[in-house]
Amino acid sequence: MNRHAILLLSITCLLFFLSSCAPKKIRVYEDAGVLRSRVVELSVSLIGRPYLAGGKGPEKFDCSGLIYYVFKSFNIDLPLSTEKLLKSGIEVRRENVLPGDIVFFRIQKDLHAGIIINKNEFIHASKSRGVTVDNINSPYWEKHLLCFRSIIF
Repeated sequence: MNRHAILLLSITCLLFFLSSCAPKKIRVYEDAGVLRSRVVELSVSLIGRPYLAGGKGPEKFDCSGLIYYVFKSFNIDLPLSTEKLLKSGIEVRRENVLPGDIVFFRIQKDLHAGIIINKNEFIHASKSRGVTVDNINSPYWEKHLLCFRSIIF
């Protein structure tokens, strides 16, 4: 290999490496409102925190603990259990969901919840990946989707 080819290969590898380490860009609705935007911002700042059953933050979370912590940060008291959280606020149709609304899933007999950040994505505390972002439209999540609820009116 000549110097030019090695240089080109090195630059290509470097660009690939840098792009794979770049933080994920998360798109939020344009007109989400101040409180909703702040809920999403705080949620996103927690990405990467580890999962802990019963974890209420700020270092470790389970799904309801993440929601409890984020909303408590804005003086909104919510229940700690996903079952009780499912009875909070008002139900929202999928086409009317906004950032900061809560999405619920039923996985076998368990409930799971996350915070909506845009039309397709939600943030939640995953047992295997900690606080992370997933797409509601993926086959797995779509199959388990239960409902959406709004806490912010």
